[in-house]
Amino acid sequence: MAKKTKFKFFNSKLTSSVSISMVLFLLGCTISVAMVARQLSDTVLEKIAITIYMGDHASQEEVSALNKYLNAQVYTKSAVFISKEQAIRDVCQEIGEDPEEFADYNPLPNTYVVHLQSQYANNDSIQMVAQKLTELDCVEHVDYQKNMIQTIVRNVNKIAFALLCATLLLLFISYVLIHNTIELLVHSDRFMIHTMKLVGATGRFIRRPYLKQSFWIAIVAFLLVVLYIIVLNHFFSEDLPFSMIQLDDSKVYIPLFGSLLACSIIITSIATFFAVNKYLKQNLDDLYYI
Repeated sequence: MAKKTKFKFFNSKLTSSVSISMVLFLLGCTISVAMVARQLSDTVLEKIAITIYMGDHASQEEVSALNKYLNAQVYTKSAVFISKEQAIRDVCQEIGEDPEEFADYNPLPNTYVVHLQSQYANNDSIQMVAQKLTELDCVEHVDYQKNMIQTIVRNVNKIAFALLCATLLLLFISYVLIHNTIELLVHSDRFMIHTMKLVGATGRFIRRPYLKQSFWIAIVAFLLVVLYIIVLNHFFSEDLPFSMIQLDDSKVYIPLFGSLLACSIIITSIATFFAVNKYLKQNLDDLYYI
């Protein structure tokens, strides 16, 4: 009889862990998609560039000084120098003619093409950067595609907002489902909770073992989610244009697994707290109708 009771106890906890892990897995998939979308948006934003045109009077020392200045700035992802000679060769390849044949001199200036860090790839930040650069003596003009940048940033923000709403909605659904799972688990102990209350046990004392139990259920559920993600990533990563999660990149798996662990423990603990409180507030007669 004791073995049968222990088996039922273990089976109920395992079933709860599996149920919670499936809910968290869906949440993990949403977070993974959001992280991949964020990486893709950063990649797109870092393709945005500003072009710095240097004056004809700029010396080689000023060109080198500007290179050091640009690479020292926090907003710079990369800075590529295009000399007048390289620029004229590129133009000749594109149009098939040499502009020097008509102008008797090279009309193209020395330029720097600067790609910005993603957090600076917006019109306000670029405008401030351009203003500071134009104040330099060797810089004649700074150019960037304002309309294109505005369109890209607006679309990226729309996608980020949609993913945020989806994540918050799934968080709410996760809480509801996990709360129902935990409440069913506590339901079988409702009379024991009432008995403990009658003999003078405080609410804190009664909740403690259930919170401890929910903690371990959350840990098991989290480990199952990690297993699901690793297996899914292993079998399907070659068939997808990108892996669900880059397990060799700590910048990816630490935030993902960390957020799933936190959600698992926090949501399960909150659900347990309110589930136990529900039965603490009930009278004996009410327990028969729950």
